[in-house]
Amino acid sequence: MAGFFNIKVTRKLIFIFAAISILLVGISVASLLYLNQTINRMSDSLYDDVFENSELILSADRDLYQAAIALHSAMSSNLTEAERDQFIQEFKDNNQQAEERISLASSDIKSINKPFSDLKQANILTELENELHSFETSLVLWKSTGSKLIAERMQIGWDPASYHAVNLNIQLNEVRSHLDQSEDLINTYALQVTNGFQDKKSALFALYSLVFFILLLVIIYLGRKIIWLKNEMLEEQTLYQLIGETMSDFIILTDPNGLILYSSPSHSSILGYVPKKGDPLSNYIREPEIAWAKLKSVVQGTPRISELRMRGSEGQWVWLETKVSPVRGSNSFPAQFMLVSREITQRKQYEERLHKLAFYDHLTAIPNRAHFKMYMENLINQPEERRKNIALALLDCDRFKQLNDTLGHLAGDEFLQLLSRELLQTVKGVGQAFRIGGDEFAVVLHRFTSPEMLDEMLQRLLKLFNKSWSIDNGSSFHTSASIGVALFPEHGSSINELLRAADLAMYLSKERGGNEANLYYELLDVGLSNQTIGKP
Repeated sequence: MAGFFNIKVTRKLIFIFAAISILLVGISVASLLYLNQTINRMSDSLYDDVFENSELILSADRDLYQAAIALHSAMSSNLTEAERDQFIQEFKDNNQQAEERISLASSDIKSINKPFSDLKQANILTELENELHSFETSLVLWKSTGSKLIAERMQIGWDPASYHAVNLNIQLNEVRSHLDQSEDLINTYALQVTNGFQDKKSALFALYSLVFFILLLVIIYLGRKIIWLKNEMLEEQTLYQLIGETMSDFIILTDPNGLILYSSPSHSSILGYVPKKGDPLSNYIREPEIAWAKLKSVVQGTPRISELRMRGSEGQWVWLETKVSPVRGSNSFPAQFMLVSREITQRKQYEERLHKLAFYDHLTAIPNRAHFKMYMENLINQPEERRKNIALALLDCDRFKQLNDTLGHLAGDEFLQLLSRELLQTVKGVGQAFRIGGDEFAVVLHRFTSPEMLDEMLQRLLKLFNKSWSIDNGSSFHTSASIGVALFPEHGSSINELLRAADLAMYLSKERGGNEANLYYELLDVGLSNQTIGKP
């Protein structure tokens, strides 16, 4: 009778065990499907709501810059009538193209569907729409001013001295400032979307981990009951085998010194081998001293989750999300560590791709404008005792348009890629280079100790640009650079102020024929220029 009762209880426990296992699998599949859907929504939202509109705004900024160049060129007194008409037409076309891009961006922003209902995005989107509307209003004034200057230029007896390029450039900077502010708002919007996604993902993982941990405890309890009906000594051995060989997770049991006592066979599916019993765990973990110190610190605390990298059989590193739990010991049974892991390599790769997409230029692979703003904010916001000298240099490639017109845009792209690689090497160790649009680059120098050292760096930058480049299967192209430099905090205490100062100084270099670097100073705002920091 007792035997029949034990068999009946055993069958019931086995049934419950199987039901809970099926429930666990169902919860895991549902959680993964929900996470996948969330990731897809995040990716689509960032692309549709952020990156396309950001590209439109950056393109409009480039169009305005080209329109300004065309207007300045049209005001030259040494032009034929045909050349003058061509520059006037370029001024009108570029302004129209900028207006169309911003109109399209405004339309896209108005139609944005919020990817997460709990995000407070309405204020940012409203500010963005207002900023774009302000840009359109400023653009009308800019076009009106340009048209008025062109009309005066067309008159007989026009005096070239009546044309003030600096005042016109200040008005242009006011128009472009709305685009800069719009770009900042778009970046803020993208950050909120990303944070919202991270919050939901963290909540999902927390809930999944809690349910998984509770169900795992129930499974262990039922397993111990089943084995106890047969033999208490066989119970512990069977339990290890059940957990280690049937679960898809990766389990390692170590002693207090980090020596492996048990490794589940499932490790071979991702590592190509099973860590050996008796080996130190640190042999398999990247940065073993730091990693093991973190793991060992939980022995006096509660379980924690860490991200680790373990070396595969072919030398590759596999990312694992590992839950480390201390197993309390006694006089006859010392304390141990249990590591329950699952692979997250694909997730880490996705996060890295998303980071590169947001902060690196797609053509040249060097840091982009968004990366530049973050980099500058970190430097400017350093505590005063740790703050270093900071110089912002804006570099514009002379005659880049000629390269595109003669050899084509593919050759221009190839030149930008070659230039970007050499630019990174030139400033390595003293600062960082960024591509902020078209053929315009920014170099942030913050590891110089004297004006002479800064001047030497600018000379190296001029020398880098001032040479012949082999482009498009052997075609030769000679270029140079116009460089404008602003110092922090002498010429501005914010990024926009430094950009404006450096842009004015760069325009002075370009107005003098290029191939030189000029330092910003206050008199530059009223058209005076007599301070040059470097010449070829």
